[in-house]
Amino acid sequence: MPKLLNISNPPHPRTVYWTLVAAGSGVLLLAGLTLNPSASGWISEAAQAEFASSMPAEPAPVQIAQPVAKVRTVRAE
Repeated sequence: MPKLLNISNPPHPRTVYWTLVAAGSGVLLLAGLTLNPSASGWISEAAQAEFASSMPAEPAPVQIAQPVAKVRTVRAE
């Protein structure tokens, strides 16, 4: 059975704790927002306001590239 690699500098236990607390808080907040009827309506209205446009954007005017002046190089000796 292969051994796991040794970690020379493991994270501090307090750092791991606060990372788990922050992740858990985010999950609870997200669950609360999705289960709350008023919040889901607010999210729906925001999405409709952002993406509800049925008219396509006007295309940008066509710009034809103009040839530039001839590139000149100089050799330094």
